[in-house]
Amino acid sequence: MKKILFITGFFAIFFLHAQSAKDFFKQGNDAYKKGDYQAAITSYEKTLQTDSIAPELYFNLGNAYYKLNRIAPSIYYYEKALKLKPEDDDIRYNLQLANQMKLDKIDQVPESVLLRTKKNINKLFDYNTWAWLAVLSAILGLLAFMTFLFTKNTNTKRLTFVAMWISLFLLIFTWYNADYGKKLSQQHYAIVFPAKVDLMTEPNLTSDVVTTLHEGSKIKILKKDTDWYLVKLPNGKKAWIPQSEIKIIN
Repeated sequence: MKKILFITGFFAIFFLHAQSAKDFFKQGNDAYKKGDYQAAITSYEKTLQTDSIAPELYFNLGNAYYKLNRIAPSIYYYEKALKLKPEDDDIRYNLQLANQMKLDKIDQVPESVLLRTKKNINKLFDYNTWAWLAVLSAILGLLAFMTFLFTKNTNTKRLTFVAMWISLFLLIFTWYNADYGKKLSQQHYAIVFPAKVDLMTEPNLTSDVVTTLHEGSKIKILKKDTDWYLVKLPNGKKAWIPQSEIKIIN
């Protein structure tokens, strides 16, 4: 009887949890339509507190902050939405509009044609899918090898020999993309939140200033030292920034 009560209670809590998230999200949408963007943000953030994660929620939060001219949080939530739904044109367009509001216009180090091609190919699947394709290639290669060993038909031997080399190529190709995709997914970026912050040569406030960034700037996280982060700017410069001045996109 106790087990039945526990299971019933669990599903009741789960249902109420899901229902409250749905209600908060609806309240946020209603407030947004009325032009009460701060109330919309409050409701959306309550939705986040229920552990609800969805690109639509982050996108709506970005929109609400954008309407209030809050550059950093709008860019932050658009980036989080884009990470969950990288091919969404609406998210990309709104992120582009928000980025135009930034004070910092940092020239990005141009990517080589080879690197762009590699990234575009890798975007076709996530790294888990690439890994499964690598496993499938290995299985097909093994089947071709076994057939090659045991068949006595000359034509079949020729076909399976070619199939083995094709499978080997596909195995290397898919495994490389799985590994490359995993490394890309493990890279972390952050958004600068204060109106202005100095980046230093060392992880302390007494070192020299490398550059100054303003709210909304996106930087790449390289490593952490206590409550400082070593970051890389789009132009390739590296510097240290206090942990309290940024929010990591994860």
